[in-house]
Amino acid sequence: MRKRWIKRPDSFNSDQVAREYRIPRAIARILATRGISSSQILEFLDPDLKKLHSPLLLNDIDVAIYRLREAIDNGETIFIYGDYDVDGVTSLALLYRNLKRLGAKKLIPYIPDRFVEGYGLSEKGIYEAKENGASLIITVDSGITAIKEIKLASELGIDVIVTDHHEPKDELPKALALVNPKLGKYPFKLLAGVGVTYKFLEAFYSEFDIPTKSLMWDLDLVALGTVADLVPLIDENRILTKYGLIVLEKTRKVGLMALKNIARLNGGPMQAWHISFILGPRLNAMGRLSTAMKSLQLLITRNGQQALELARELEIANKNRQSIEREIFKEAVEIVENEIDLDSEHVLVLGKDGWHEGVIGIVASRLVDRYRRPVLLVSFKDGLGKGSARSIREFPLHDALKQAEEHLESFGGHQFAAGFKVTEENLDKLAASLNRIASEMLSDTEFLPELEYDAEVVLAEIDREFMFYYDKLAPFGYGNPQPLLLARNVEIVSKPRIVKNRHVKFSVSDGTDRRAVIFFDGIERIEDLWVGRVIDILFSIKGDDLKLVDFRDANENGERSEQ
Repeated sequence: MRKRWIKRPDSFNSDQVAREYRIPRAIARILATRGISSSQILEFLDPDLKKLHSPLLLNDIDVAIYRLREAIDNGETIFIYGDYDVDGVTSLALLYRNLKRLGAKKLIPYIPDRFVEGYGLSEKGIYEAKENGASLIITVDSGITAIKEIKLASELGIDVIVTDHHEPKDELPKALALVNPKLGKYPFKLLAGVGVTYKFLEAFYSEFDIPTKSLMWDLDLVALGTVADLVPLIDENRILTKYGLIVLEKTRKVGLMALKNIARLNGGPMQAWHISFILGPRLNAMGRLSTAMKSLQLLITRNGQQALELARELEIANKNRQSIEREIFKEAVEIVENEIDLDSEHVLVLGKDGWHEGVIGIVASRLVDRYRRPVLLVSFKDGLGKGSARSIREFPLHDALKQAEEHLESFGGHQFAAGFKVTEENLDKLAASLNRIASEMLSDTEFLPELEYDAEVVLAEIDREFMFYYDKLAPFGYGNPQPLLLARNVEIVSKPRIVKNRHVKFSVSDGTDRRAVIFFDGIERIEDLWVGRVIDILFSIKGDDLKLVDFRDANENGERSEQ
């Protein structure tokens, strides 16, 4: 399918910055699309742990750490309540490992059942804490909207410290402490749940003069949760992830060593994409298909044999998840292609009995990428559906669902992703309502997949100095994507050849330099690649090769700028 090429907007004059900071012009052009000011360039290129904000600026942090100190000193039973995704599991593992080090004797970790309790603090979890004699509950990556549940805990005589990063509502729960960067005056609002947990522990270590070396060795968990949760890799997230990847490469945790070994990642520097596409999905698979407790056990075990067994279980679960996801995606595409008029349907609303509710969010994201329009997928059972929705930037999802809430049983989320419940009889009404809303919002939208590139270059600019600074742009991820570059009028100068039955390799030249190109899964377009053809290419960089993302006839129309 043809794609639109869009130039990312610049936030400063890149030529001026290149001269001022004596950096390659191509690097300055990329930096200009990162959403930073010119005065932030040096901090961006060289993230420093010393530049982290004081954790003591967090809302209610003093109350939280002194209550924790009291619980540890008095030998109280502490119930730590997590979530079933990677952010929640790494947050829980981070808190568990450190509270054990700090002397907590009675520590009970808990992850809600995705299919019974759903997301967040549950009444079932509260009662289990009470049955186990807990006098303190600490939530991670959840709790900021749990008004009813925290009231129940209070009535049962249990204090609750909430550590969370999600959006608070107008009414806040009456917990002992609400540690959330979105409350109060904390300078950076976009931490992941595991980042908030880290800052909570950092405040404890700081206030009570405890050496932080062991906490630093847990930055591997922080990187895992931060990258997997798709928070922007800027400010503190960028710093924590950069150093977390260094720790992950040298991790001392037998569980992560086993997981890396199973995934064939032992050796070489760790990059954010290793988390996004290799480690993260394996840690996430258990929580999507059954229970995430085994993922937690992997991250806290000190037994090498148990770690290897758990890593193997996660590997099998991930393969099962991939198989289920492929099947649902295939079925969804068939419905779209055979039953939906894409010229009139701006929002895709699809539902079916038996679709696995743990993976429909992933499938919805893939469908958004394919059709570039909002997608809602629903898994029905006995007439009631649980749904996941994903959107595009032109369609604020949460606002649209609010306008259509008369057809919903419940919903929650934000402008790009949401979860909801809908009855089978209301699904068509929901689809009609959302499409009415979309007909106004998206009337001028081109429903073509988009590729946003950072800079136009000539091939000779990608030299040793460029690569030195390019490596400093990492870690790449959400909010700081791997740069996508445009080169115009490049000629194919070697015969394309097939590699590993799917990929295509060839060489190109633009008159300034000759470079090798790898086109992953490019076999379907190999007939469009021949020696002598002159094309424009969009590419990223993979080692010494250009990784081709898309190509078209040289100087073809259809490009626009997001200035």
